[in-house]
Amino acid sequence: MKRLIIAFCAFSLAACSGIEKQNPVCTATASIGGAEYSVNIYGVRKISERTEFKAGYPFNWRWVNKSNFIISTCE
Repeated sequence: MKRLIIAFCAFSLAACSGIEKQNPVCTATASIGGAEYSVNIYGVRKISERTEFKAGYPFNWRWVNKSNFIISTCE
């Protein structure tokens, strides 16, 4: 049992070793269901005429169109 616990701990540490903490580049405010949320933005990209933000919670770190935000400090 002791070996199993040690092996699990070693595996857990090895699995998380490649994860890097990324700092937000700017912030934005989204209005969702009538409530305003401050959202950390981790990247900005432009595709043709459209600007997208890589948004943290509550957008689950996905690329989201800029039009989903009412205010931003990006650009």
